[in-house]
This record gives sequence, structure tokens and C-alpha cells, in this order.
Amino acid sequence: MEANKNIRHRLERLRKVCDGAKNVLIIIYANPDPDALASALALKKILETKKLSVSIGYTGAIGRPENASMIRQLKIPAFPVGKKEAARSDIIAIVDSQPQFFTDFYLPRCDIVIDHHPLPEVIHAAFADIRPNYLSTSSIMTEYLRAANVRLTKNLASSLFYGIKTDTRHFIGDMSRGDLEAIRWLRSKADRNIVEQIEFSQFSREGLDYFSIALVRRRFVNGVMFSHLGPVPFFDVCVQVADFFIRVENVSWALVTGVEGDTLVVVFRNDGLKKDAGYLARTAFGDMGSAGGHSSMGRAQVKQDALPQGLLLSDNRGVEEFVLGALAKINPVFLPVLKSVRG
Repeated sequence: MEANKNIRHRLERLRKVCDGAKNVLIIIYANPDPDALASALALKKILETKKLSVSIGYTGAIGRPENASMIRQLKIPAFPVGKKEAARSDIIAIVDSQPQFFTDFYLPRCDIVIDHHPLPEVIHAAFADIRPNYLSTSSIMTEYLRAANVRLTKNLASSLFYGIKTDTRHFIGDMSRGDLEAIRWLRSKADRNIVEQIEFSQFSREGLDYFSIALVRRRFVNGVMFSHLGPVPFFDVCVQVADFFIRVENVSWALVTGVEGDTLVVVFRNDGLKKDAGYLARTAFGDMGSAGGHSSMGRAQVKQDALPQGLLLSDNRGVEEFVLGALAKINPVFLPVLKSVRG
């Protein structure tokens, strides 16, 4: 009962931030994933009225085929957003991310933040709801939807259900009570057929080439599987390969790196047993770029200009040594892989 009262109070504060505004722009950081897309759609449903329009934009590009399929099949009105659209908005909200993530996109301000990633610094926003104990932002947004008592469509229920499913690794992560309650509430309301169709769109034919590269270049030492892909069309390729590697027998850490344009992408996955991928990402690369995550999942992005002087992103061996060297200083489990790279 107390929890319900608390979420209703938060809902009132959330809506009050939008008093007097004519439009709200919900911005998804970088390439939109299922959790971010579902959370944005839920926030749009909660805030939108006859007098208040709400739009959803993303700063990156649609990378993984399943994300494109999700947008198409669930009719999510998301579009690539630029600085002009952000500047014209009365209210800016971000979901499944935090202002400090936006290293390559200028936020004129940030009024609303709803996220489940750990909070590394104080957020200056009129409304902020950060819950690191939740495994997905979709679970948080499900609570708001229930408190708002708005009509839940099949598409919205399916979006949220799939958003939670992906961020909890198909419901096997260390879920909070809020995650579990959200799953139970959405399970009978989601369209399972559509969710399965989206899941079956996970890999493109072109993407299979990068799995070939990953397998050829893989190094496996003492439970650590590492592969540097070199240039990739979008960083989600690294995510897909890391998700695959962590399911391999006896792999406790999966580390996949790639180069997207002028940016080095480092993706972490682990078996969740007394490990913290988010801490590792932040500690090793937080001073150089965007880095963070959770205990079992993490990611870092470092621009060419922030790399050590003389290191070029085209130097595959140099990039491998740089990444593994930075990690080995924090966790010695990566030292044997570094030695194997050095020969």
C-alpha cells in the first residue's frame, strides 16, 4: 500500500513538471534498444494530453534488426533527433540513460530523467527517478502506467514486456521485486506472437559476417573470451557478439570491441557471479568517454581524440593492448589475455 502511495506521488510530481508546456521531447541516447523504446512509449502515453504533444527521438541510428522490427511491428513513433528539435522543445525527458551519457549530443537542458543505471553523479533535473536495483527502465515505467490508470494497449504491453525480457536476459537476471511484479502484470497482456516475431529478427544476413570475424579473432584464456572486430557499421554488432560469447561453456567474462566511425566501443558481459561490469567500464574508461552499466552488463565508448597519443583506431593490435591493459590494471583476470595478445 505504501509503495502504491509513493508511486502515485511520483506520478503527480512527474506530471507537474509539464504544467504549462505545449510539447515534450523524449530523447533516447544513441541507438535505441528495446528497453529504451518501450520506456519512451510508456512515458509518451502517460504525459500526452489534448494540450500537450509528446514525441520520441533518438540520437544515434537503428542498428539491430530486432529494434527496427520492434519499431515497425509495435508502431513506435520514434525518429532521429537533432539539436534543433531539442532546442525547440518546452520539456526534455530522457529514459534509460542519464545526462552525462550524452557526450556527443548537446542537451540544452534536461527536465525529466527516468533510468535504472547506477547514478555516478548528481543529476540536475526537475524530476529524476533513478533505480539501480531494477534491471530495466521498462519495469519502472510499468509502475507509472499502473498508477496513472491509463488504457494499456497490446502494443504498449508487448513493448514493455519485451523491454524487460531483453534487459533481464530472458528473465534470468537478479531481478528486483519491481521487475517481477511488472513481468507478472504484463505477461497476459502482451502479444506473445509479436514478441516472438521481433525476437526472430535478431540477426541480419550482413551481421553474420561479423560473427565470422569474431570467431576467427577470438582469444579465450582463463574464462575470458575476447575479440576485437575492427570497423563495425553500428555498435550493436559488438553487443550481439558479446551476448553470444557469454553463453559459451566456461566463459565468465565476454569482452568484445569494435570501431564505429571515430569511436572505440567496448562491450562487457559476465556470468553475474560476484562481478561488476558497470564498475569495470566506468573505472577503466569513464575519464575518457561514456562508460557504465550493471553488474553483468557494461559498455564504454571512447572517441579517437581521447585515446592515448599516437594510438589510432585503425591499429587493431594497439587497440587490443590498450583495452586489455586498462582492464588488467583493475582486474588481473584480464592479464593472461593481454599477454596472449602481446605474444
